[in-house]
Amino acid sequence: MLPLGIRQFARAFAKRTRRGLYHGKHPHFGDQISEDGKNRTRRKWNPNVQKKRLYSETLGRMIPFKVTTCALKAIDRAGGLDNYLLYTREDKLGSDVGLVWKQIIKEAQQAKSDGGEVAP
Repeated sequence: MLPLGIRQFARAFAKRTRRGLYHGKHPHFGDQISEDGKNRTRRKWNPNVQKKRLYSETLGRMIPFKVTTCALKAIDRAGGLDNYLLYTREDKLGSDVGLVWKQIIKEAQQAKSDGGEVAP
């Protein structure tokens, strides 16, 4: 059983957003209204998701991700994938995939600083 706070946080994100780097973006719901304003149709607006391979300088290899265009801009602003994963708040990452790669990159940087080699 999850504590109440964690359970609410886990449910706050759609399952799809936990499988990629969405930078806080999620599907929105609302009405599409006709030109005359009389007819309303329920619809869903999805984030702009792209499949990309991003380069990790620490690991020295490309990593495949599903990312939103907003996340790609944030990665550019952060100075690369490694900096984005290490320094972005968890509520903005909001994904299991991002947290896993964040841990892998932290361990690789720790191994490099200890003088060891990093296995790709």
